[in-house]
Amino acid sequence: MSKHDLKGIDTGKIGGNKYVDYKFSDYKKDRNLSDAGAIRELDRAGYNIQDFLPVAPVTERADTFRERLQKAGLNYLPLPLQVGGAQFNEQVYDPKRGVFVGKNRPTGPLGALASYVDGLTYGLTDFDQLGGGLLGSKKSLRGFGGTPTDYELPTSLKETLAMQDKAKKEKESKDPLDNIDKIVKAEKDYQKEMAPFNRRQRVLDSAMEFLNYTLTSPKILSDLRRESDYVQNRLLQAELRKQSFPNAVQARMVAGSTGFATEAEAIAKQQQAATELAKAGIRTPTATFSA
Repeated sequence: MSKHDLKGIDTGKIGGNKYVDYKFSDYKKDRNLSDAGAIRELDRAGYNIQDFLPVAPVTERADTFRERLQKAGLNYLPLPLQVGGAQFNEQVYDPKRGVFVGKNRPTGPLGALASYVDGLTYGLTDFDQLGGGLLGSKKSLRGFGGTPTDYELPTSLKETLAMQDKAKKEKESKDPLDNIDKIVKAEKDYQKEMAPFNRRQRVLDSAMEFLNYTLTSPKILSDLRRESDYVQNRLLQAELRKQSFPNAVQARMVAGSTGFATEAEAIAKQQQAATELAKAGIRTPTATFSA
């Protein structure tokens, strides 16, 4: 596989790299569990999700003019209503607040001033990037103050999962018949699903073959007859040409002369025999006897 074939594939989730960047969301997805179910399973294994590091939201790039205004919190001037912009600022987890806050938020006197202004607007603004919105919500209109939705898994847990996965693959490779029943069942199910299509295909193939034979057989037979007549005529012409050669004519003449000489010699011998019998007074008997 070339490097171009890996485009669009998360190589961190392939082979031995799978558990390098393995997160809580990957854990529950691989086991087809809900958040609560995955947390209970981790608890049984001796892990508390509260000890895991939260995964910060992905920081997007502010390309347009409006996005840069949103990033700076000035997107709705002069109206001090700030909506969006946190996605363009890097965020970190504040364990005291239990939410994500702006990494480059104002601190010191500027931070205090920003918090004071946010208080005056009753949470409509979030200049201090600490979250806190209307009606006591943790998340502000700008997007700061979000709670964690994913967590980094401890190294010890990732190593344990990697060893379990490796042991499972080694067992499957050493025991190729371990899944033979599943393989046979899958093959049977496949054949069962494909049976109607295969029957229709066979019927269609037979019909096409018969139609092809019906359409092409008259021409094939006509071609065979024409070729047979052609070959026969060629053979006759070849034999006629062969018999017209001088040696063939001479051979026929010799054969005719030889046959005539043989017949003449036979007649002469019969005549000589008859003459010898006449001299000896022997003739062919003509008398017949009756009772």
